[in-house]
Amino acid sequence: MKTSKFEKGIPMLARACTFVGALFAVLSLAGAGCGGFTDTNLPEGDRCNPLDQHNECSSGAVCTGQGSSPTIPFCPENYCCSVDSSGNIASGNANCQPGCNGGAASICKADSDPGACAFAGGASLAAAMAMDEDAAAPPATSTPDAAAPPDASGD
Repeated sequence: MKTSKFEKGIPMLARACTFVGALFAVLSLAGAGCGGFTDTNLPEGDRCNPLDQHNECSSGAVCTGQGSSPTIPFCPENYCCSVDSSGNIASGNANCQPGCNGGAASICKADSDPGACAFAGGASLAAAMAMDEDAAAPPATSTPDAAAPPDASGD
């Protein structure tokens, strides 16, 4: 004679409801224990989302690449960085420096960008920017027709 309580088994619906309830409780406590799912007051050097509607960085810092904020050369990500009164990055944090603490090497490995590879290899920022295939071309100062020499026939 078997005397186990689980001889008939627990119905599937009761097991599923117990599992879902326990999962919900764990996720609720995990969110509250970690300060919730907030994205404000991020410290300098933390990653941020430039597409967010508000500046999620702590006071005095901006999310690089957001709106009129500066971008970090040869950096595939955006970080909270302090800026000076002119709007230039003034942070000493390694993530806020050109190449962002290994970002240039990541860009080089991902798509063999010549500027990023040169910078990762030790080239100066100016030399690497000159080699960068993504750098914007200087604006044209004249149209091709205006730059052509005058017609020598006198017409």
